[in-house]
Amino acid sequence: MALTRTQNTRKISQTLTRRDLIKLVAKRTQKSEASVAEFVDVTIESLSKLIRNADDELRIELRGLGVFEVKFMKNEATVRDPRTGTIIDYEGRRRKVHFRPSKLIKRALQKEPTD
Repeated sequence: MALTRTQNTRKISQTLTRRDLIKLVAKRTQKSEASVAEFVDVTIESLSKLIRNADDELRIELRGLGVFEVKFMKNEATVRDPRTGTIIDYEGRRRKVHFRPSKLIKRALQKEPTD
Protein backbone atom coordinates (compact mmCIF):
# COMPACT_ATOMS: atom_id res chain seq x y z
CA MET A 1 0.00 0.00 0.00
CA ALA A 2 1.48 3.32 -1.05
CA LEU A 3 1.31 6.23 1.36
CA THR A 4 0.03 9.56 0.13
CA ARG A 5 1.12 12.93 1.47
CA THR A 6 -2.06 13.30 3.51
CA GLN A 7 -1.74 9.81 4.97
CA ASN A 8 1.31 10.04 7.22
CA THR A 9 0.75 7.06 9.50
CA ARG A 10 2.13 3.60 8.89
CA LYS A 11 1.16 0.54 10.80
CA ILE A 12 4.15 -1.39 12.14
CA SER A 13 3.16 -5.03 12.37
CA GLN A 14 6.01 -6.26 14.56
CA THR A 15 8.57 -4.75 16.90
CA LEU A 16 11.65 -6.70 17.91
CA THR A 17 12.59 -5.91 21.51
CA ARG A 18 15.79 -6.52 23.44
CA ARG A 19 14.15 -9.52 25.11
CA ASP A 20 13.18 -10.99 21.71
CA LEU A 21 16.76 -10.56 20.48
CA ILE A 22 18.08 -12.33 23.57
CA LYS A 23 15.69 -15.26 23.04
CA LEU A 24 16.68 -15.60 19.36
CA VAL A 25 20.42 -15.53 20.11
CA ALA A 26 20.07 -17.94 23.05
CA LYS A 27 18.12 -20.41 20.91
CA ARG A 28 20.58 -20.18 18.03
CA THR A 29 23.73 -20.49 20.17
CA GLN A 30 22.18 -22.96 22.64
CA LYS A 31 23.32 -20.81 25.58
CA SER A 32 21.34 -19.67 28.58
CA GLU A 33 19.30 -16.49 28.23
CA ALA A 34 21.15 -14.99 31.22
CA SER A 35 24.57 -15.29 29.57
CA VAL A 36 23.25 -14.05 26.25
CA ALA A 37 21.49 -11.13 27.98
CA GLU A 38 24.80 -10.00 29.47
CA PHE A 39 26.47 -10.14 26.05
CA VAL A 40 23.63 -8.27 24.32
CA ASP A 41 23.52 -5.61 27.06
CA VAL A 42 27.29 -5.03 26.91
CA THR A 43 27.18 -4.79 23.10
CA ILE A 44 24.30 -2.32 23.04
CA GLU A 45 25.78 -0.28 25.90
CA SER A 46 29.19 -0.14 24.20
CA LEU A 47 27.74 1.00 20.86
CA SER A 48 25.54 3.56 22.58
CA LYS A 49 28.46 4.92 24.62
CA LEU A 50 30.67 5.18 21.52
CA ILE A 51 27.98 7.10 19.66
CA ARG A 52 27.14 9.42 22.59
CA ASN A 53 30.77 10.25 23.42
CA ALA A 54 32.01 10.80 19.86
CA ASP A 55 33.78 14.16 19.74
CA ASP A 56 34.29 14.17 16.00
CA GLU A 57 32.47 12.39 13.26
CA LEU A 58 32.47 8.64 13.90
CA ARG A 59 31.93 5.56 11.74
CA ILE A 60 31.06 2.15 13.21
CA GLU A 61 31.07 -0.57 10.56
CA LEU A 62 29.49 -3.94 11.36
CA ARG A 63 29.99 -6.30 8.42
CA GLY A 64 26.75 -7.94 7.33
CA LEU A 65 24.64 -5.40 9.24
CA GLY A 66 25.64 -1.93 8.14
CA VAL A 67 27.34 1.30 9.13
CA PHE A 68 26.42 3.71 11.93
CA GLU A 69 27.77 7.20 11.31
CA VAL A 70 27.74 10.17 13.67
CA LYS A 71 27.67 13.30 11.53
CA PHE A 72 27.46 16.98 12.23
CA MET A 73 24.49 18.78 10.77
CA LYS A 74 24.73 22.20 9.20
CA ASN A 75 26.08 24.87 11.55
CA GLU A 76 23.17 27.17 11.01
CA ALA A 77 19.49 26.36 10.77
CA THR A 78 16.24 28.22 10.90
CA VAL A 79 13.82 26.57 13.30
CA ARG A 80 10.32 27.40 14.48
CA ASP A 81 9.25 27.37 18.12
CA PRO A 82 6.14 25.15 18.09
CA ARG A 83 4.51 26.96 21.04
CA THR A 84 4.86 30.52 19.83
CA GLY A 85 5.43 30.04 16.11
CA THR A 86 8.41 32.43 16.12
CA ILE A 87 11.30 31.76 13.77
CA ILE A 88 14.66 31.27 15.53
CA ASP A 89 18.12 31.20 13.95
CA TYR A 90 19.98 28.27 15.55
CA GLU A 91 23.76 28.50 15.26
CA GLY A 92 24.95 25.49 17.30
CA ARG A 93 26.49 22.35 15.86
CA ARG A 94 24.13 19.44 16.19
CA ARG A 95 25.00 15.80 15.69
CA LYS A 96 22.90 13.04 14.22
CA VAL A 97 23.25 9.30 13.85
CA HIS A 98 22.78 7.84 10.42
CA PHE A 99 22.44 4.09 9.70
CA ARG A 100 23.19 2.69 6.29
CA PRO A 101 22.33 -1.01 5.82
CA SER A 102 24.80 -3.41 4.21
CA LYS A 103 24.41 -4.57 0.63
CA LEU A 104 23.30 -7.97 1.93
CA ILE A 105 20.43 -6.41 3.88
CA LYS A 106 19.50 -4.09 1.01
CA ARG A 107 19.22 -7.05 -1.35
CA ALA A 108 17.17 -9.05 1.19
CA LEU A 109 14.75 -6.13 1.63
CA GLN A 110 14.16 -5.92 -2.12
CA LYS A 111 12.90 -9.50 -2.27
CA GLU A 112 9.29 -10.37 -1.63
CA PRO A 113 8.71 -11.45 1.99
CA THR A 114 8.10 -15.15 2.48
CA ASP A 115 5.42 -16.16 4.95
